[in-house]
Amino acid sequence: MTEDELRKNLRYLIDKYIIDKNKKDEIYNYIDREDVPVKGILADLNNFRVEKITQDDGNLIRDIYFHYC
Repeated sequence: MTEDELRKNLRYLIDKYIIDKNKKDEIYNYIDREDVPVKGILADLNNFRVEKITQDDGNLIRDIYFHYC
């Protein structure tokens, strides 16, 4: 997974699971940083999500952890 793919995948997850616009904007700022704080973003996703994560998205999160955490 490249850094561009990482950013795209994180945006996808945030768009799908977080509805609070202010929180989304805050996380987007983290995603745009040169050194993406992946663990923090995934922790925010876990804390602020509004629905259960699908199995496919869970696999995507595991892949992100494997490559970046």
